[in-house]
Amino acid sequence: MGALLASPIISAVVSVAVAYIAFKVAFFTLKRVFMNAVTGILTYLVCVHILNIPMDIGLGVWALTAILGPIPMLIAAGWYGFLK
Repeated sequence: MGALLASPIISAVVSVAVAYIAFKVAFFTLKRVFMNAVTGILTYLVCVHILNIPMDIGLGVWALTAILGPIPMLIAAGWYGFLK
C-alpha cells in the first residue's frame, strides 16, 4: 500500500482529481450563492414596489438571503406587512 501512494504518477492523478472536485464544489457554491442573492433581491423588490410593504431590512437578513434564498425576505415581508 505504501508503494502505491509513493508512485509519482498515481500521486499526480490523485492531485488532479482532488483539484477538479474542489473546483466543481467551489463553482457550484458560488453559483448557488449568486442565484440565492438574485432571487432574494427580486423578492425584496416585489415586496416593496409591487405589494407596497415598507420593509427595513438589515445586513443580517441580506446575509441569510445569500445562504437561504428568498425565504428570509418572505419572512420579513410577513413580519412587516401583516404582523406590524
